[in-house]
Amino acid sequence: MGIRTFVDPLANNSGAEKCPFPNPNARLAPNGYGNAPAGYGNGSGYNTANTSRSASHSGNHSDTDESDVAMKPPKEKKPKVPTIFTQEVDPVLIRASLEDRIAYLTDFLDFTSYDSQIVNKAAPLVNGLIPDLVDDMYTKLFEFDITKKVFMKRNQGFTGALPTRLEELTLDSPQIKFRKVFMKSWARRILTSDYSSGKTWAYMDKVGVMHTGASPFKHQRTMGIAPLNVPYRDIAMLLGFVQQVLQAAVLRLPNHQMSLNEKIDCVNAITKIIWIQNDLFSRHYINE
Repeated sequence: MGIRTFVDPLANNSGAEKCPFPNPNARLAPNGYGNAPAGYGNGSGYNTANTSRSASHSGNHSDTDESDVAMKPPKEKKPKVPTIFTQEVDPVLIRASLEDRIAYLTDFLDFTSYDSQIVNKAAPLVNGLIPDLVDDMYTKLFEFDITKKVFMKRNQGFTGALPTRLEELTLDSPQIKFRKVFMKSWARRILTSDYSSGKTWAYMDKVGVMHTGASPFKHQRTMGIAPLNVPYRDIAMLLGFVQQVLQAAVLRLPNHQMSLNEKIDCVNAITKIIWIQNDLFSRHYINE
């Protein structure tokens, strides 16, 4: 399938750059590779069936029974239905190839360079809220024993002392402080990353792998550092928590910093990013 490049119609045409995700305005041909013309089928996308009885008579009224015309109701116009080009997607390929999976995800969600740009614009405006966001995340995780117990095991890179009983684990425990550093970094990268770079998607995919009990990082395997093992159920819920907090922060921005339309666009873009990250978790847990 391969990542298809396009010139984003929303970007500045004077310096248009190619993006590694598909153009939602240039649908693919039925074979899933070549770009098909934008629009609908034959150019109009509509059936051009003859809907006027008088057209066949070219103005000749002598053969028309006026009473017959008066008695018959006008024909209803058929709804105009656009032609849809169906892409071919290989489920085996998008499972094995991150590049092809990202092409499919971004195409399905219509994630474009504008989504990346509008989130990047909001990043410095909500950056100051990230420490509080991370604190709230861990407060939420401590509300339930099944999510709190995860932190009784040693996480990657942490070499400090661990509590022996769940009651001894607090939000100020050394390992929790250690985990908060990682979470702050992840939250900032969600808002500031260059989504035209494959490295961004590779990072997000590794974040997914590292929570499954398998380490995606060579240095951790070499050093024998045990990876995290977090149930997908809890990860999915936590992503939902992060999404609502980030979206609320954007919507509360004053209009002189971001217009209402920009805030709406940013909320939509955050939704797309979080759901792509969610998929890059679930693909390592679920045998599709």
